[in-house]
Amino acid sequence: MNKSLIAAVLVALGLSGCASSNSDALLGAGLTALQGLTLSKSQLQAEASLSAKQMDAENKLAPAGNAYSQRLARLTRGLTSIEGTPLNFQVYLDDDINAFAMPDGTVRVYSGLMDVMADDELMAVIGHEVGHIKFEHSLNRFKTAYLTSAARQAAVAAGGTVGALAASEYAEIGTQFLGARFSQKDELESDAYGVEFLCQIKVDPYAAMRAQQKLMQHAGSGGGLFSSHPSTAKRIELAREAAANSSCR
Repeated sequence: MNKSLIAAVLVALGLSGCASSNSDALLGAGLTALQGLTLSKSQLQAEASLSAKQMDAENKLAPAGNAYSQRLARLTRGLTSIEGTPLNFQVYLDDDINAFAMPDGTVRVYSGLMDVMADDELMAVIGHEVGHIKFEHSLNRFKTAYLTSAARQAAVAAGGTVGALAASEYAEIGTQFLGARFSQKDELESDAYGVEFLCQIKVDPYAAMRAQQKLMQHAGSGGGLFSSHPSTAKRIELAREAAANSSCR
């Protein structure tokens, strides 16, 4: 676990001894943060579901009859779970070139990404995102975001009872989750899985390379996949090599 987050929690707990009038509230907030250190996978997934629900409420979801939704439903038909985690796919009507997956199985694809990707390229991106769930990269990333929010809550508590996180705080956790970068190791592991994912669904594995090339072409847009999943010439070449050595060749 990130040592700086643990330190923040301990500092927050230490603050509780500085002002007796606020000690109960601060202590309660600090314990809330510390509890996050021992959250189980199922508990973290439940917390992630609350963040996803709030994010859905704050974004424009494409209705089931929308052309984007119909396209995504067609492409993901049969993709129901990964490593026992149920998957649910929906579209955000937003021009951002983005997609993300949360540890509870939430997968959201932005219409802006769908506009620039062919079907096989889009599935390469989706496979990559599902890989983050499979290898628990998203779980670890969400835990960091959750603890950051809990530590902040502890540090600023100033009277009253610190209770469950508010809806706005779950949205904030989601924002932190989306803004954080995966490690290079995590990205490359999901890249490799994305290629094998294409093989499993009988799609050209070189679509993963083409998807990376498309992301590079649109990198001037900034944000979205460009900040959290930065494409590089190295990753494009590795995607080509993975396709050449994939199980469907």
